[in-house]
Amino acid sequence: MKRVLIVSVIAGLLAGGTLAAAKSGLPVGGKIEAFLVKNCDGGDPYCQVCKYGKRPKLITVGELEDPSWVQDLVAIQKIHKKYSQDGKGLAVFALAAAFQDGKAAPVADPDAALARLREIQEKHGLTFPLVIAQNADEVYEAQNKPNPGYRIFEDYYAVTEGRTVLFGDRGNIVQFNAVLTDDSRGKLLAELESQVEKNL
Repeated sequence: MKRVLIVSVIAGLLAGGTLAAAKSGLPVGGKIEAFLVKNCDGGDPYCQVCKYGKRPKLITVGELEDPSWVQDLVAIQKIHKKYSQDGKGLAVFALAAAFQDGKAAPVADPDAALARLREIQEKHGLTFPLVIAQNADEVYEAQNKPNPGYRIFEDYYAVTEGRTVLFGDRGNIVQFNAVLTDDSRGKLLAELESQVEKNL
């Protein structure tokens, strides 16, 4: 009898989506982990997650040539401006990726991607970092050092669609995951903003 009850409860949770995997990216309850990026403003690879420390974090992932993702960034800028609290509140960064076989992949031409991100940043007055992922294994191998523990973005974060948005609390636990569309952007960003307000 107990076994039947447990199976029924689990089935109900799955049907309700409570235990279902995220559509793209880390699921709610997943952990945002350190990985290396390169910023369009220049400099060596570094960890944006580490740089933000215990601040709540919003990560948006998209394709450079997707004008809808660029419009997502413009909308997210408003949230960033409202909740960043002079660098003490919400932390935001945008990561450009390519998508191959239903999975995020490194951009084909990093220099061109960084130049394009700079153009987008300047044109739209974006004040949060625009970056591309860096493979920590390759970065440290080039220095004849072992990777000290950084994740490989494309493997760990499991992003399968452009316009994926993840929001994590001060403990880096994901509280919000969505794939934006032109029709859903306003509604989903309002839901995101609600989560931001709860976790500042």
